[in-house]
Amino acid sequence: MPMTSPYAGPHRRTSGGIRKTSPESLIPLDAPTQSRNYATPSATSRKEIPAFFHKMRTNTPPSDEEMDELTEEPPASNATDQEKIEYKRRQNTLAARRSRKRKLQNVQRLEETVERLTREREVWKTRALTLKQLLISHGIICPEFRD
Repeated sequence: MPMTSPYAGPHRRTSGGIRKTSPESLIPLDAPTQSRNYATPSATSRKEIPAFFHKMRTNTPPSDEEMDELTEEPPASNATDQEKIEYKRRQNTLAARRSRKRKLQNVQRLEETVERLTREREVWKTRALTLKQLLISHGIICPEFRD
């Protein structure tokens, strides 16, 4: 059972996730991303072109599974810096969605394993108690064991 925090609220776990969320309930990968229309200048995007964008970076190619999910073509070499930035932000948003989905799937797999092992433990406990009663009924002293 996860440790609860006084700051976690009634429906949140300390890991920050909401209980009983399924990967299907997340935002689909092909859902549109929100446009960047700020009422005031953004504290994290003050510059028109971020400094990191000027550095030449080689990106690792996406895996086959990721390629299936990516339908958007990278910007052409003659694209404006703003178009390149928007493409990069879109790719980051999609990567975050995929990461959240993988995390949820992993948590669900772990929860299923815990449930299965709990059921298995109960079966073995029942068997042990049955055998203990059988030994006692035959007059054999059986040592006590704890749960």
